[in-house]
Amino acid sequence: MVSEREKVAHVVRRLSMGVHPDRLDALADTDAAIAAALDLTAPPAPPLELPVPTDYRNQRTGEIATAIGWWAGQMATSSRLVEERLVWFWHDHFATSIVKVRVPYLMYQQQLTIREHATGNFADLLRAISRDPAMLFYLDGITNQAQQVNENFGRECMELFTLGIGGGYTQEDVVEASRAFSGWIVNVPGRRFTRDDVPLWSAYFVPRRHDAGEKTLLGTTGNLDMDGALDVILGQPATGRFVASKLYRELVGVEPDDRTAARLGDAFASNYAILPLVEAIVGEAAFTDDTAVRAKARTPVEKLVGLVQAVPGAGAAGEGADRGRRNRQLSPLGQALRTMGYIPFVPPNVGGFPAGESLLGPHQLVHTFDLLAAVPTAPDAALTDDVDTLFARFGLFDVSDRSRDVVAGERDPGRRVALVFTSPEFAAI
Repeated sequence: MVSEREKVAHVVRRLSMGVHPDRLDALADTDAAIAAALDLTAPPAPPLELPVPTDYRNQRTGEIATAIGWWAGQMATSSRLVEERLVWFWHDHFATSIVKVRVPYLMYQQQLTIREHATGNFADLLRAISRDPAMLFYLDGITNQAQQVNENFGRECMELFTLGIGGGYTQEDVVEASRAFSGWIVNVPGRRFTRDDVPLWSAYFVPRRHDAGEKTLLGTTGNLDMDGALDVILGQPATGRFVASKLYRELVGVEPDDRTAARLGDAFASNYAILPLVEAIVGEAAFTDDTAVRAKARTPVEKLVGLVQAVPGAGAAGEGADRGRRNRQLSPLGQALRTMGYIPFVPPNVGGFPAGESLLGPHQLVHTFDLLAAVPTAPDAALTDDVDTLFARFGLFDVSDRSRDVVAGERDPGRRVALVFTSPEFAAI
């Protein structure tokens, strides 16, 4: 049976990106933990100020390290816990990579767009992402025009972002949606057709590039443009159920049954309000059931954030960028995340980051040790003297006798931290 303290820690780690040990003591039970995690009354952090680039050709993708550092800091320190969980969830859902986009400024602007809508309305978020400049670059929306339709975004929009595989769309629907999405480009500085009346790096619509013909999408016929097509897609029951089920898996850690998926999804689709969906999911008995605790593999990002929170003085992913070089380099922590295929802004493909058992393979487990570079010096012995206190700093309360004995048998404070950090209990979330 899972203890109450472990369940409180479970709530916090599922509704945030870390372990927040300094908050756990004040939370009496799971209800208090849920209320604290969903509390958005604290003001959001001021955004990072990045200069607006003046030329596409001279971009330095290494400068994304600045944005990674800012984001990692938000995950570790923000009191708006559920916001950080949802920002990561939507970044993974609408996966976009600096490798193809090449413009760090645009990746960060997309981050701000996701952050703006993360706890708000999915329909608004979908519309914003559909014309987001980074997404237009990543899924080739800038090349999608009348007579030369590019289907990349149309396909991924339905397969990954809304309806899901088996959601009732056909290849013809992909074509028709892509026709509706045509005509959007990005105002890139230094190009022959750069417009003075449109902000640099913003997206804008060019009517002559748009396929204005009649389209039939998912049974609806009309002269659909981007918003019209998105309205049709959002009107499909499969969209609410697909997105709600994915968020359920993220927060609960198991697959919802068909009845639960339909109930949550249909309620969600009535207005696409995100926070009420979260509240409905965490209100399910399954969310705090014993079977949900540690039912998921902890991602490398969550491991790093938890380590930074657990050990006073530990650093975050973006710290240590070498600003003296032409291309800023990722810190050793950033390099470790890259090695594990889990660096923010660099998902491996449009399907997002790995999950599940793939996070428990030998490669991932070995390189977890690299993240211990976040602890630059030997930790304070007072942190590690008591084994149970050390595990609690990592949000772990129900620990096996074997794990406790292994840590107790090590006298070196740094090695004790490493053993807890790489324990089977911390590998799960």
